[in-house]
Amino acid sequence: MGLFEDYYDEHDLDKNSEYSHMSKKELVIEAEYLHNSLWNILKYVDNGGTDMDVVKAEVYDGIYESRI
Repeated sequence: MGLFEDYYDEHDLDKNSEYSHMSKKELVIEAEYLHNSLWNILKYVDNGGTDMDVVKAEVYDGIYESRI
C-alpha cells in the first residue's frame, strides 16, 4: 500500500482529487462502474473488436454513468 499512499501524499489528493468529498459507498460504486467498463473494453478487444467508437462509448459510459 506504500506506493499508493506515496502517490496520494505527493499529489495532495485529499485536496486535489475530484473524489475526495465522496463517501466510501460512493467510491465503491464509482470503482465498480469503472472496473466493469475496463473489463468490457478488454473483452471487446479480445474478441477481435477494433471499432474505436465502440471503445470510446464504453469509456464515456464508464466515466459518466458512474457519477452519483
